[in-house]
Amino acid sequence: MARRKLERWSALDLAEGLQLAHAVAALQTLGVVDAMAEPTTAQTLSAACDLDPELLRGVLEYAASRTNLIRKTGDRFAASEHYTAQARFLLNLYAGAYADNASRLATLLRRPALAGTTVDLVAHARAFEASEAGGGALAAIISQLHLNHVLDLGCGAGTLLHALAADDREFVGWGLDRNPSMCKAARMRARQAGIAARVKVFQGDGRHPGASIPPRVLARVRNVVASQFVNEMFRGGTSRAQAWLRRMRRLLPDRLLVIADYYGRLGHGFQTPHRETLLHDYAQLISGQGVPPPNADAWLAMYRATGCRPLHVIEDRAATTRFVHLVAL
Repeated sequence: MARRKLERWSALDLAEGLQLAHAVAALQTLGVVDAMAEPTTAQTLSAACDLDPELLRGVLEYAASRTNLIRKTGDRFAASEHYTAQARFLLNLYAGAYADNASRLATLLRRPALAGTTVDLVAHARAFEASEAGGGALAAIISQLHLNHVLDLGCGAGTLLHALAADDREFVGWGLDRNPSMCKAARMRARQAGIAARVKVFQGDGRHPGASIPPRVLARVRNVVASQFVNEMFRGGTSRAQAWLRRMRRLLPDRLLVIADYYGRLGHGFQTPHRETLLHDYAQLISGQGVPPPNADAWLAMYRATGCRPLHVIEDRAATTRFVHLVAL
């Protein structure tokens, strides 16, 4: 079976895509798309959202004619069935959180140290707040392993901890995230679910958890989860990730580390039919995070180089390059 190749975009595709992405992202940020659950006129939308009616009508006309997210019937506009939670996530993350990194790329190419501070943390939090409510496959794996007293590094909006605590009344966990908007969302989620007594969230840098988490809490941690977190540490190679692994071994020796992440493709000599993987690699690159290693061998070599012991590898080979690695610190 022939490998599917990604279509190359023309200059017109690029120009059109740039304008459409900005248009739909603006409509989403302003609450216009959410206000179109039912067919509504541009005049009504402009009044509800306090926007210029002529400009709004033109933006809606263009978005309806060139995307599958907005449809027009008569003089009314509505969000289509394609405006799903996944669509909102993609727009919030890549056209929202990383939008300034893209528009300021000329500056970042000369001053790459600014890349990390250019990310819109509020949009980043909004993307993950609106993502799937459950912990997905990772939560299922952790539950099957009967892991408890879990520290979730880069916990985001607390999705994983919420799922684990909701499934097991004996579960106790802690989250750590440097994004204050994420921490606020995670704490609110815990309070609303009635699990705040068992799930605590700290604000701080997961690369240095000892600086933000009290020693009495660290002493209770039996397992550590790093989901879509380690991939932030690969600008310039694996040295930052290796330094973090050594730090974790000193801080939490002999604990189980569960790394859920993905194999990078951009710049590694791989041809991939997965647009999402290349897009995320590129977002990682321009935001100063770097592209993660491309396969299990490279990741396992990194663990062993730091004295960690790989225990098990789970991979999604059918649709993505995502994986779960179980590692002994």
